[in-house]
This record gives sequence, structure tokens and C-alpha cells, in this order.
Amino acid sequence: MSTGTFCISIDVELAWGIWDRPSADYFARCADREQRIIDAILALFSTHDIRATWAIVGRLLERTPAPPASSAFGDEIWFAPGVVDAIRVASPVQDIGSHSFGHIYFGDATRDQVDRDLEAARRVHANHRLGFSSFVFPRNQVAHLDALAAAGIKVFRSEDLGWHVSLRRLGKRIGQLANLGDKIAPIPPATVTPLVHSNGLVELPSSMLLMGRSGMRRLVRPEAMVWKARLGLRSAARTGRCFHLWFHPSNFYHETEVQLEVLEQIVGAAARMRDREQLEIRTMNDFATA
Repeated sequence: MSTGTFCISIDVELAWGIWDRPSADYFARCADREQRIIDAILALFSTHDIRATWAIVGRLLERTPAPPASSAFGDEIWFAPGVVDAIRVASPVQDIGSHSFGHIYFGDATRDQVDRDLEAARRVHANHRLGFSSFVFPRNQVAHLDALAAAGIKVFRSEDLGWHVSLRRLGKRIGQLANLGDKIAPIPPATVTPLVHSNGLVELPSSMLLMGRSGMRRLVRPEAMVWKARLGLRSAARTGRCFHLWFHPSNFYHETEVQLEVLEQIVGAAARMRDREQLEIRTMNDFATA
């Protein structure tokens, strides 16, 4: 049986993540906390020798006019080359992938809109000498896979596997409650295996979101998240599959220190398993080149 793996993918979008539904509270937290959160996560990764995939919105590297609704918070929530530079120079070396150019929703976009977005993203990555092999769809709307392959993408993240995902078709509210219930329940998250498509693209489903701690999400105790992740790591080691954790830095905007402690315990457990040769820690790009 092959060795199990652990993969972390992170959606780096700042204010572009909610460009279509502006929130003053979100913008304020973004301006105040995003850089510090990313620096803290990188410090954790350095301590435990963890490599992850950071999927960035390309417009973070091009200064463009900010929407009027956010003008009170400055353009650093839209144009943030310092955030990307921190990831680029981190040790150990991180995988920098794409989260599209403008955080458009591929499930709603035409092929022409997708092609133009991917071409802009590829140009930005080339100009800044960043990798362009790994891709995370905005809002996890998986679509236009042929366009991804044509643009040079090698591996993409698809939706979580698990019982709670199938309930989303019954309505947004039911899906949210199912997701909450899944995080509370003491059952292992799904482990996954990469799927190679006929066009050469590698699909890597995700296993579990490191959920934020705002609103009803506070019902999920931090120790429950840690325990669930550890179950995922053990399952991956036992079965030779992959436990794929994902999150946004914005999932750390509320109760930041609590969230960082949760992540510390998860990556610490993974690092100990790696050091005992029970688990490999890989980036998304590693799956594309394996």
C-alpha cells in the first residue's frame, strides 16, 4: 500500500473574494488582519517544515480602481503584492497557484470570459515569475476544464467529498446546516485520490474546510476541528489516500489566535506522522508532477 498524504490548499483573495457582495466589516478585518494572519501561518509552516499550495487572485498584483463601496479601507485590500511576496520568499518553498485573475465564477461565465480571465492570470504569473500549475476555482465552481488545460493548468481542486456535500442540492440553508453538523460529528472526513482526466488535468478533491469562527460556526468547538483533522490524517496514513485540508486566511478573521492554535495542532500532528514515515506532505503541484 502506498504512503498516505496530507495536502493543504489556501485561497488567497482578500477583498476580491466578496467583490460582488461588499461588507464593511469584512473589508475592515481584511485591512487589519490579512497580512498578519498570512505571516503567522507561514511561521507555523516554517516551524513544522510544511509546504502548501497558495492559490492567489491575479488582480492582487495589478493596481486597479477599487469599487467605491470599499474606498474607506484603502487599496491594500485589493492590491497586495506584499502578501504574495511573503509567500514567495517563505521557507520551506511554497507552491503558488492561481485562484483566477478576477475571482470570476466559472459556473456562471461564458467560455470567452473564462479564456480572458485565465489569459490575464497567466500573464500576471509569468510577469512575476510565479507558478501556474495549480488552480482553485472561485467559490469552488468547477467548470470549463478544457479551458484550464489549454491555459497550462496541470492540477485543480474540486469540492469536498462527504455526505454533507450532497445535501446542498436541497437548498443553501440545508447545505450550511449539514456542513455544520459534519464538523461537529466525531466521524472522519473523507480522504481522496487524484483523478486524471482525458485532457491530462489532475483533479484533487478536498476533504475538509478549516471553518471560520463567526456566527453559528462557533458551535463547532476548536478541539472538535482538531480531532476531526487528526482522524483524517490517520485515515490517509492507513489507506494510502490523501487528506486535503483547505481554507482562506479570512477563516481566521474571527478568534484569530484560536484558529491559529487549531492549525498549529493539525500541522504539528501531520509533521510528527511524516517524521515517523507514516505520511507524506505534498502540495497540489506535487500531484500534478507525480
